[in-house]
Amino acid sequence: MDAKYAQNLLRELVAIPSVNPGFTHAPADTLGEERIATFLQNWARDNGISAQRFEAAPGRPCVLLETGPKDGPALLVSAHIDTVWTEMKAPFTLQETDNYLHGLGAVDDKGPLVSALCALRKLARINISLRFLVLATCDEEFGLIGIRHAIPEHIRPDGVIISEPTNLKIVTAHKGYTRFVIRTTGKRVHSSLVPAGENAIYKAAELVRALKAYSTELLSAPPHPLLGTNTLNVGVIQGGTQASAVPDVCTLTLDFRSLPGETPASIRSHIHRALSNCEADYDIVEEKFEAPALDTSPDIPMVRHLQKILSADGLDAEPYGVPFTTESFRPAECGIPTIVFGPGDIAVAHAMDEKIAKDQLLQATDLFVRLVISRNWHQNDFKDSQRYCAGHEAS
Repeated sequence: MDAKYAQNLLRELVAIPSVNPGFTHAPADTLGEERIATFLQNWARDNGISAQRFEAAPGRPCVLLETGPKDGPALLVSAHIDTVWTEMKAPFTLQETDNYLHGLGAVDDKGPLVSALCALRKLARINISLRFLVLATCDEEFGLIGIRHAIPEHIRPDGVIISEPTNLKIVTAHKGYTRFVIRTTGKRVHSSLVPAGENAIYKAAELVRALKAYSTELLSAPPHPLLGTNTLNVGVIQGGTQASAVPDVCTLTLDFRSLPGETPASIRSHIHRALSNCEADYDIVEEKFEAPALDTSPDIPMVRHLQKILSADGLDAEPYGVPFTTESFRPAECGIPTIVFGPGDIAVAHAMDEKIAKDQLLQATDLFVRLVISRNWHQNDFKDSQRYCAGHEAS
C-alpha cells in the first residue's frame, strides 16, 4: 500500500501543471504554483497535518507542513513545486514502464517531494523527538525567491535537507552559479560600406576566443576535492539583424560555476582577467550572482547519522559533490547545517523522458523516517560543528 499511495500521490502532483512563469514559451494555462500549493494545503488537512501558505511574491506561494513537538529541534526537508517546460508527450500524465514513472516534474522535483510528504504522513502518526517539516518552495527554476523568502523569515530550522535527485547519495558540496551578459558595440552601416562601419560581432568574437582560452586555464587549476575546478561557458551569442548591415551590437551570455569561497567580486575578477589582453572594448550589462557554492562539513552529526543508515542498507554513504546548484545555499548562508539528498537521477531532469525509479521513491521515504526516529535528537546534534558552509558565517 505504501508503494501504491506514493505513486498515486506523484500521479496527482504531476497532473497539476506548475511550470515556472519564467518559461514564457510554455502554454499560459500551465504556468504558476498556485494550484499545486492549494492541493498541498488540502492534502495536509485531509491527513491531519499542520500547514501554512505564504507568498514569496504576489501569486508565488510556498507551503510549509510540519509535525512533531513544537519545542524540539527542527529538521526541514525542502523540495520545489515549480517545473521547467519541455515539449514532452503528455507531460501531465504519469506513465509507468517497468520500474520507472515518467512525467514532467517526476524527478525534478515532485518525486523527491512525494518521498518527503509520505515520510511526513508516517511521522505524524507516531511520537517523535524531532520537529519534522516539509517546505514546498516556488521559483527554484529561475529566481530562487521561494527559499530566500522562507528562510529565515518563516522558518529557521536546525538542519536542512534539500531534496533533489541525488540517487540517494549524500551531497555536501555543490558549485555556485553566476550569469553575465557582456555587450560589445560598434557602428552600423550598410554592408557595402564596411570600411566606414565597426563590426560588434568581430569584437565579440575576440572576446569569445579569450574566454575559451581562460576556460581551459580554469580546468588546470588545483581542484576542490569534491567539485573539481571553476568552469566558464559562453552559452548565448546574439548580434546583428541582417546580412546586409554591419552590426552595431553583440551580446554574450556567460555561465560561471564557482567553487566555495568565491564571491561576486572574485568571480567578476575572473571575467576581467580573461578579457584583460583583448583590444575590443566591452561592457558587463548584466551580472546576476544566483547562488554561492555549498561546502558542508561531512563531520556534522546529521551527515554521520544518515551515513550509518545508508551503510546499514548497503547503499553508498560517501559524501559527494555535484556541479549543479540547488536551494541549499540559503540555509547554509544562514549558518544552518545543510545537505542535498533525494531519490532519482539528475541526468534525466529537464529531459524529454523525465522519470524516477519507483524503488527509490519508497527508499527515500523510509530513509527520511529512519533518520528522524532512530535517534533521540537534541539541539546540540545540529550545533556542534565549527563549519557548516565554507565562506559563510552564521547569522
